[in-house]
Amino acid sequence: MRQPNLLIIGAQKCGTTWLHHVLNKSAHLYGSRKKELNYWNKKTRGDFNEYCRNFEGGTGKETYFYESTPHYFRLPRNGLNIARGIREGLGDIPLLLMLRNPVDRYLSCITHHMMMNRFDWTEEITEISDHLSALSLGYYRRIYDLYSAEFSTIHTLLYDDMVADKRAFVTDVMTRLGLRDDIANSHLNAVLNSKTKKHRRAGDLRPLPRLNPEVAQELRQIYRDDVLGMQDILHRDLGHWLRP
Repeated sequence: MRQPNLLIIGAQKCGTTWLHHVLNKSAHLYGSRKKELNYWNKKTRGDFNEYCRNFEGGTGKETYFYESTPHYFRLPRNGLNIARGIREGLGDIPLLLMLRNPVDRYLSCITHHMMMNRFDWTEEITEISDHLSALSLGYYRRIYDLYSAEFSTIHTLLYDDMVADKRAFVTDVMTRLGLRDDIANSHLNAVLNSKTKKHRRAGDLRPLPRLNPEVAQELRQIYRDDVLGMQDILHRDLGHWLRP
């Protein structure tokens, strides 16, 4: 029985769909056809053998078999420590984690839920909500610490780098995994989960929501400690995440 030996654990609205799609173009990796399996984030899980059937494709000669569920990267709730469950089930496998400016991530999250009719539509977001964990999914350092207590290898990637240079970004990911970068440039410009495209396709002429400046500033203060904490982990200046 083949089981995953690599997971993309999140974070939500940070480019994991794109990463899952692009890595699947390599001969060295096989990603589950259904991207988000949401297996380890349930207190009562389904059959493990059924879960593992998601990794039966490919040639079988791939180095890594993976799935990508952004909701694995979250704080415990109802006594469920997802990081510990994954470690107990799959062992100390390497993890890929993508992060972006948490204020931008919050806006993207709320916009997604509005488009799915889970939040009332508004062109300006004037209140902060943790409904559906919209706020707490951005507590990066707190969640990271849970995973670092269980896993020895967490490759933390930045959405900023992906946007700036997709070729360099993918080469970096492949290098971290100890693989030769065999992903063609033609695969790098895939546009997935574009809210603007989805909005237009639905025939909705309303402008996409924006954050009220005061709310944006409040979010920067809320996330400040977590941003500085990740800055220490990555040894990289993330100060621009805390500025307007």
